[in-house]
Amino acid sequence: MSDKKIDDVDWERHGVSTISVNHANSKKMKQLLDSKGCGFCVAKWSQVTMHLGTGLTHSCHHPTPHKIDLEELKKNPGALHNTSVKKKARKQMLNGERPAECDYCWRIEDNAKETGSETYSDRVYKSLDSWSIGEHDKIINLTGEEDDIYPTYLEVSFSNVCNFKCSYCGPSFSSKWVQEIKKHGWYTLPEEGYNFTDNVQIPESEDNPYTDAFWKWFPKAKEHLHTLRITGGEPLMSKHTFKLLEEIRDNPTPDMELSINTNGNAPAKNWKRFLDIITDICNQDKVKKFTLFISCEGWGERSEYSRDGMDFDEFRKNVEAFLRSTHNTRLVFMSAFNLFAVSNFMPFLHYTLQLKKEFNFNGLLHWMEETTNGQSTNLLKKLNWELDGILNESLDDRPVRSMTERKNLARKNPNERVGIDIAYVRYPDFLDVGTVATEELVIDYLIPALDFMYRNNENTDWTKFQGFTDQETAKLKRIVEGLAFQLHRNDQEWTNKVQLSRARFYSFVNEYDKRRDKNFLKTFPEMQNFYDVCKEAHDPHTDSDGNPEYWHKDSNGNRSRQLPEAAKEFYSKERTND
Repeated sequence: MSDKKIDDVDWERHGVSTISVNHANSKKMKQLLDSKGCGFCVAKWSQVTMHLGTGLTHSCHHPTPHKIDLEELKKNPGALHNTSVKKKARKQMLNGERPAECDYCWRIEDNAKETGSETYSDRVYKSLDSWSIGEHDKIINLTGEEDDIYPTYLEVSFSNVCNFKCSYCGPSFSSKWVQEIKKHGWYTLPEEGYNFTDNVQIPESEDNPYTDAFWKWFPKAKEHLHTLRITGGEPLMSKHTFKLLEEIRDNPTPDMELSINTNGNAPAKNWKRFLDIITDICNQDKVKKFTLFISCEGWGERSEYSRDGMDFDEFRKNVEAFLRSTHNTRLVFMSAFNLFAVSNFMPFLHYTLQLKKEFNFNGLLHWMEETTNGQSTNLLKKLNWELDGILNESLDDRPVRSMTERKNLARKNPNERVGIDIAYVRYPDFLDVGTVATEELVIDYLIPALDFMYRNNENTDWTKFQGFTDQETAKLKRIVEGLAFQLHRNDQEWTNKVQLSRARFYSFVNEYDKRRDKNFLKTFPEMQNFYDVCKEAHDPHTDSDGNPEYWHKDSNGNRSRQLPEAAKEFYSKERTND
C-alpha cells in the first residue's frame, strides 16, 4: 500500500482545475484507490445518509442502513455520522480489506475482472465525484477511529411521511406502506416475508432524539458541506424540510450545492410552497446550485402500477413546469431500476432525451442559431422529435425554446439542466433484474434500451449536452452486463437462488394485485411469458391442494410455516421504537 495523492495523478480536466468525471479518469481513480487498498473508498468518510425518523444511517446507498447508538449520540451529535459500525469499516478499508457491507461494489469489480471489462463500481464514481475527491489526501492518513469527521455530502431524511407506496419501498420509508402493513400484515412469500420491519418511525409530533441531535450538529456541519440533499419519505410533506429550506433562504450558503429528492407528486399546496422558496434561493444565488432529483423509471400506467400513488400526467406537468419556471437549477431523473421498469424503460428514455434536447444548452448550436436567425433551431426541433407514439401531443404542441432562452433561463449552469441517474435495485430480491430477469427480457428490452443510450451519446460537438453522458450510459451498461454474465452461470446454488426469487415474485405480484386492486398481466401483457416462468418456479411451494405453503426461520431460528394471520396480528398491536 502507498500514500499516493491526488496531485500525483495525471487527470483529464475541463477548465483549469476541475477534474473530469469520465471513463479515463475512472480508470485512474480505481488505480489510485487500489494503491491504498483494494477496499478503500473515500465515500465511507465523505458521504452520509441519515434516516432520522428511524435513527438509521449509512455511507453510500448500497450498504444496509444501521442503527445510530443513542448512548453514543448523547455524548456526541457527530455520532449521526461517525458510528462504531462505520469506524470498523473505515479501519478495514485503510488496512487493505474489503468490508462485507460493500459487497455490491465487490461484485461489480469481480465481474469486471473476470470478463476483462472496464466497468467501474460506485466506490470509484463516488470517490471521483467533486464532493469527494478533495477529501482523499486527508483521509489516507487517518486511522479510522476518528469521531469528528464531517461529511462533504449529506443526505438527510426527516421522516417516512409519503403519499406513495412504491413496490420496492417499505414501512421504514413510506407512511402509506405502514398503513398497508398494519391492515394486512407483511407479505408472506416463500422462505422469507417481505416488508416486515422493526424500524418503526418516530412520529414528528413526539420527541425525536435523532432530529434533536441533527439540529445541534447541523450548524457546524454546514460549514463543511459541498452538497446537501434532502430526501424522505416524500420530503415535501415534512415540516423539517421546509424548516431547513427556510434556514438556507435566511442564512445563505453560496458555496454549497442543494438538492431534494421528490416523487414529483406532492400535494399542490406543498409543491407551490417549495417552488416559491426555491425560486427565492436560486434567484438570489443563496446556494451554488440547486438540483431536483425526481423519481421515475417507467412510463404511464406501468409506472403508476409500480409507483403506487403516482399520477403520471401530473408528474410530467410538474417536471416541465419546474424546468420552465426556475433559474440556476437542474433536474435529474432518479431511476430505481427494477423488474417493473424493464419493458417500459425505453419510452422513458425517449422522454428524457427529448427534455435534454429542449432544455440543455449547446454552444455550437447556439452559434448556428445566431448565424441562421433561429432557423436551425426550428429545423432541429423537427428532426429531433422523440415522442411520436409516446405522447398524445404533436410536435407543434411544444414551444420552441431557443439556445439563447435556455442560457438565460438556466443562468450559471445552462449545459446540463436535464439528466438521469440509473440506480440498481437489489432489494427486494424478486425485483432485482440481475437475479430474476430472463434472456427474453434482456433481448427484447434491455439491450435495445442500452443501444438507444449509446446511439444518442453526447460525445460530439454537435450533440454535446443533447444526449446521454458516458456516466449515465455506464449505469445501465453495468446492469445489463452483469445480468448477461449471470444468465450463463450454471452452478446449482445460483440456480436455486434464481428459482426462489422468481417464485417470490409470483407470490408477491398476486398479493400486490389483490391488496391494491391492480392487475399485473393487464398492465404488463408483454410479460406473460415471464409470469409463467415465475409461476412454474412457484409450484413447488404449494401443498397437495395447490394452496401456498411458505416456510421461514422463526425468532428461535427454527423453520416454521408462515401464516398470513400471524403477519397481520404482529402489526395489529401498537408498536413503539426501541
